[in-house]
Amino acid sequence: MRTHNILHLSPLAICHLFMKKVVIFSLTLLFFSCGDTVINTEKSVSDSNNEFKLELRISDDIVRYTDSIKLTATVERLVHEDSIVGTDPTKLIMDAVGGTIDGHSFTYATSISVELDKEQGSVFEALAFFLPTTSGSGKKENGHISASFNGINLSMPITIVEPR
Repeated sequence: MRTHNILHLSPLAICHLFMKKVVIFSLTLLFFSCGDTVINTEKSVSDSNNEFKLELRISDDIVRYTDSIKLTATVERLVHEDSIVGTDPTKLIMDAVGGTIDGHSFTYATSISVELDKEQGSVFEALAFFLPTTSGSGKKENGHISASFNGINLSMPITIVEPR
């Protein structure tokens, strides 16, 4: 049985056409496979008063006893420093139940020195890690992360599980 070349193309032209189709198919496959969205497990909570906004973010709300999760507390100035009645607050407090907080740029999580510029929109960010305490119970437990600044109090639950 013999194949007929009905388009009257040379073997080299057929090879180029085939290679173009392979390249186009490969690029299409690559494009669609890279289009998957990455699962974002970050959670956040925020609150504000007339002068400041406080936001608490965690990288995940589930942590293994042998792992840690990232915490970020952000303070934003909503008004110029001259508009604040009384003294400008300078202490941020982060605390945890079911684990400890390991600060990245501070020594004590219960007394983080906040340094904000005087202008409205100034931001201070504290980075830390939550390290769960090991109980050895073999079951799922609950913890909490909290942050407080200038009368604004935030809290987020954390689920602590056994490693696989």
